[in-house]
Amino acid sequence: MEKKFTRDYLLNIRKNNMKGIIYIMTTAVSGLIKIGQTGTNNYQERMRNLEANGYYNVAGLKRFFAIELEDYADKENLLHDIFNKHQVGESELFALDQELLRQLLLSFKGKIIYPENIDQEKEFDVISNVRRESRLFSFYKKGLKNGDVVVFKDDEKITAKIVGEREVEYEGQIWKLSPLTYKLYEQRGELNESGAYAGADYFKYNGKRLRELPDMS
Repeated sequence: MEKKFTRDYLLNIRKNNMKGIIYIMTTAVSGLIKIGQTGTNNYQERMRNLEANGYYNVAGLKRFFAIELEDYADKENLLHDIFNKHQVGESELFALDQELLRQLLLSFKGKIIYPENIDQEKEFDVISNVRRESRLFSFYKKGLKNGDVVVFKDDEKITAKIVGEREVEYEGQIWKLSPLTYKLYEQRGELNESGAYAGADYFKYNGKRLRELPDMS
């Protein structure tokens, strides 16, 4: 039987073979990110709209990472399927570690759109190292306990209270140190080139960086 190449069928094939952008945006809510896709030509306008107007009643959206990929729609659908248990309703919001998702996207062959001028292979290695260090770090192994207060190394007025083995409370929200460090430097307009931070290197306790505290047997 001859296959009918309808207009919708051809448009779908064309879309699947086209390049487009998958992006990650952080939000005003700790640990909540948006995963989305858009055509390459629409990216800047899409970012401006989301940053100005928010999404799904969530404000404070800011671009975090974007990569241009072939078959971008299929890849975004794959991400939604993989992380569906972390999805907020039927939205494009997910309760996920932003660095985990960035590391996954960096494993795809593509062109990094944001941040600009980033070497993909080097960035993947940086993120991998940061995530490995973050997994190994534990407040409890350093002899700290819930209720202890840690201090941001670049501004001692910024403090956070330990509330778990790897979590702190800051301004009424629960954070892990790496995304909190990213947020603080983002607010200061001082993000590093990669945007990756091993949080234990940027907070202190009793004058010592957390990473430098000895492990307790």
